[in-house]
Amino acid sequence: MSAGTCDRRDDAAAYVLGALPDDECEGYAHHLAGCAPCEVTVAELSYVTESLPAVATPLQAPAVLQDRIMSVVSAESELLRAAGPEADRPFPVRLSRRRRLLSLRPLPAAALASVLLALGVGAGTLLGEDDAPVTSSVAAIVDREVAPGASAELRMGADGATLQVANLPAPPEGRIYQVWLDHPDRQPPEPTAVLFSVNRDGEATVKVPGDLGDVRSVLVTDEPLGGSNVPTSAVPIITADPA
Repeated sequence: MSAGTCDRRDDAAAYVLGALPDDECEGYAHHLAGCAPCEVTVAELSYVTESLPAVATPLQAPAVLQDRIMSVVSAESELLRAAGPEADRPFPVRLSRRRRLLSLRPLPAAALASVLLALGVGAGTLLGEDDAPVTSSVAAIVDREVAPGASAELRMGADGATLQVANLPAPPEGRIYQVWLDHPDRQPPEPTAVLFSVNRDGEATVKVPGDLGDVRSVLVTDEPLGGSNVPTSAVPIITADPA
């Protein structure tokens, strides 16, 4: 095994989704204790599963749909394990399937979010376009030292607020963007469970939770994977003041 690679990283998605058989799940959990690449991959996938319920309305998918998707995930995992090193050879069909399901960098959130939304974990926008009617919007302030070409907009509507960003660099390795709510009578800002990354074009649309009636600013900082209770950055990357 070379630094930063492991032939069992392909099991990470099935492990997080609960698609591994019980005996293999126990074995993979033991494997994680001594494998940094797999541990990082599982952490990246896990924060997405934990964040989606906070930014989306839960829906129950039909049982047949869940069973079908879990079967596909499990079968794909078994095929990749059986192939071993051969799975890394330049064979177009297999590589294409691996990339669709398991290629997590630089966009681990986008890759797993599509699978989880299909399972019915939530219906909403973590990354992508927001089609909800907008009643008002305000341009956000962006830290030009961190993101010189980025822009952001806070959009308010009947269904709540969303933050749209463009040309924002991906967070550094081992970090993730987190949304905060700054209240006039509270310091430090209120943490939210909203963690996100951006797509290849630096774009994301993120649901901002709660009522912004008493919120002075919506802030974004980059934090360690899993988020923080207190901002670790002195200056927010994005500051948006609700109109």
